[in-house]
Amino acid sequence: MKDIPEQFTKQIRSFNRYYTGVIGAVNQSVLNSPFSLAEARVLYEIKHNESPTASVINVQLGLDPGYLSRIIRRFEHDELLEKERSPLDGRAYILRLTPRGEHVLTALEKASDQRASELLTPMPKTDVEALLRSMETIRGILSNDPREVTVRTAKPGELGIVASQHMDFYMKEYDLDSSFEYYLFEGMARFLKNREAGKGGLWVADHNGTVVGSIAIDHEDDTTAKLRWLLVHPEFRGMGIGRRLMDEAMEFCRLNLYKRIFLWTFSELREARHLYEMYGFSPTEEAKHVIWGREITEERWDYLLFDPEEEEA
Repeated sequence: MKDIPEQFTKQIRSFNRYYTGVIGAVNQSVLNSPFSLAEARVLYEIKHNESPTASVINVQLGLDPGYLSRIIRRFEHDELLEKERSPLDGRAYILRLTPRGEHVLTALEKASDQRASELLTPMPKTDVEALLRSMETIRGILSNDPREVTVRTAKPGELGIVASQHMDFYMKEYDLDSSFEYYLFEGMARFLKNREAGKGGLWVADHNGTVVGSIAIDHEDDTTAKLRWLLVHPEFRGMGIGRRLMDEAMEFCRLNLYKRIFLWTFSELREARHLYEMYGFSPTEEAKHVIWGREITEERWDYLLFDPEEEEA
């Protein structure tokens, strides 16, 4: 993103000042100990890294090499760590905590856990979960780590999230009006009855507890299934989530011996149409009319799981 508005940078600086105060309260247990925050981090990294050397710790924490060297010498003097020459590099030493060092770190971690617990205790569970999701989002974006997404069966109540996401996406991106909401809930009421009878399924893509994609199979008749509510959040596209959702839906249809799957889409949904083509669907019907507040060309796409001619043969 180029040309970052000044408002964005001010917002980041404001959050940083606020968070510094919050994290300072959490780290008070360390500040009340004989160790600085940097020293506590060095103990932690030595414990939780495999064969750590001073250079590895320095890269991870970004400390001044001279400062880190003084910390290591102090820890050696206080019998908190011991050094062993690296078998891979005779100039480097692998750092290990002594039993005394392990005891000190355990005490520091327990005290920090207690402070964090005190911070979270007054919050309702929903706020705690939202806070943790937000922290993971910040970490993932700033570290450029790939976003982990799981595809699973939807939990009770998540169909409402799917409806909300569809309304938000289609009203913003395709200018549909509020009548689309009635269409969604009318279909969802029917779907719930069929799912209760074991004739339908709903799956979601989950990122840290947040629904970022969905797909459903509804029962049309004994041999026909209807694919519905395929949507992947724009920020999570290009990761193969749509294919993973389609795989779940197609497998459900095979296991339930449906012979035909169909769906309704409209011509502007090019990415979705391409995905349907990949899975063998083809357009079988087209209708242009005014619906949901605008003119739309609706398309029906079908896929035969079992070819009737092959069955007769």
